[in-house]
Amino acid sequence: MLNPFTTLNIEENADDEAVRAAYVRAIKQSPPDRDPDGFCRIRDAYEAIRDTEKRLAFRLFGPPPLPQLEDVGALIPDERQHVGPALWLNILREPRGPQVPRPPRGPHK
Repeated sequence: MLNPFTTLNIEENADDEAVRAAYVRAIKQSPPDRDPDGFCRIRDAYEAIRDTEKRLAFRLFGPPPLPQLEDVGALIPDERQHVGPALWLNILREPRGPQVPRPPRGPHK
């Protein structure tokens, strides 16, 4: 789970009313019928902030580490999940800017 405060776009010291308002705004932007993954992420964040102990833990220790490596892929946008070798080879083949000639190295005076 990502940081619930970031997910709901609120400050860590927001009161319950501000949390509820942010939750309602987020649900309107990501309704369950159009964005089920976003809805689940928002709901999980809201439930984590509503629980006093979880909220305190997030404020003190931050979000828990990812339990599985596969969860890292969920954090990366789809268009950036796979960068094959062709892209890197193209970047390496691109000509670089003009090379600035260096003065010859000679004995120091």
